[in-house]
Amino acid sequence: MFKTKLKGLLAKSRSDRPKSAGTTPKIKSFELKLPSGYGYRRQDRIGLYRFLAENIPVLNGSIWLWTRLCSAPVEFRFDGLSDSIAHDLINRIDKMLTPFSYQKSGGIETIVNMYFRSLFVDGCFGGEVILNPGRDSITEFYPCNNRLLSFERENAGWQIYYETDARRIKLDPGSFYYTGLDATLHDPRGSSLLSSIGFISHLEQKLIHDMSQTLERAGYQRIQVQLTKPEKLPAESDNAYIERANRYFDSTVEMMKSLNPADSAITWDDVQINTINPAGMGAASSWYLYHRSLVEDICAGVHLDPFMLGYSFGTTQTWARFKFELMMRQIVAVQEKAKSFLRWLIGLEMALRGLPGDVEIIFDNRRVFGSLERYKAESIMAESIVSQYQAGLLDKDQARERLDKIEPGII
Repeated sequence: MFKTKLKGLLAKSRSDRPKSAGTTPKIKSFELKLPSGYGYRRQDRIGLYRFLAENIPVLNGSIWLWTRLCSAPVEFRFDGLSDSIAHDLINRIDKMLTPFSYQKSGGIETIVNMYFRSLFVDGCFGGEVILNPGRDSITEFYPCNNRLLSFERENAGWQIYYETDARRIKLDPGSFYYTGLDATLHDPRGSSLLSSIGFISHLEQKLIHDMSQTLERAGYQRIQVQLTKPEKLPAESDNAYIERANRYFDSTVEMMKSLNPADSAITWDDVQINTINPAGMGAASSWYLYHRSLVEDICAGVHLDPFMLGYSFGTTQTWARFKFELMMRQIVAVQEKAKSFLRWLIGLEMALRGLPGDVEIIFDNRRVFGSLERYKAESIMAESIVSQYQAGLLDKDQARERLDKIEPGII
């Protein structure tokens, strides 16, 4: 409640004015609360990235989109194994990778999702295989908490340690798998997809906070009560005059505070009650443009276009098709890292069980979008191979081999 007594108006200096006079309520400044213990260490940065991905919608949507698009159905092709043995092997690995006993199946799908989410949020993925007592098969694959990994440079390369409050364990390169996103020889830890948008995402959340404060003020009318200063009576002392004026001021304030929503204020004609409305919504109307520019910066940091996250900023179908095709090529590049992991895991199981041959990992990236163009491209390639065979440029085996390489969804 704004309260300015007459004594403050008659004071000769500003120091004599009541402290409550002319003050405005303080608005809490925006603060994006970070995880406890956040600092500059690698494990602290991973904690920050997880916090951002879980609490900021645009980042959560980005990680969700990248993870789901990369986690296409996986196909396995074995060289040297019969179909029945290969089928039994994949079923066993699928059950072995199932993280929950109630889930029953879907372990490969689950671990692939975990792989890509960890790669995009933490910037890396790591886990260790557990062998059975006979050491002839894998009983479990245990994904590790990347925050607890530390790296040391040794003569033979990098050594990884798993650190907890109780102990520090040196990880065995034979049973532990680790890969980093955009890792280098000088820094194998990898880089998170969110590493470049920490500051800009803070600004985006601060803008939303400021926007909510502004719109809240604009949405609720304020009441201003103006009292006419009473006249001083003849022969009335200054103290008596101030005391009488303050009593009148306090009684009016108490009346306004005690009004119910259905009540009316009844006063003398020296009291004026007005409502204060915002003169215009110029600042509020600009929030959309400010927020849009920040969202576009965030989308650039996570390598997505705004329309992929549901923002209708306007784009043509041709441009959207081009950007989606460009994104699919990036997805294929990231999927190569997942292929290496699955090839290592299945190859290790085959080696322990004494199974011959090798395995080929294929992500099925076929989609409905652009199916007509894909069909036309496949037809043109097939007709070209047939024409070369008829012209004698290819023999029958060469033509068949090239036709077998034309797979739906790859072109």
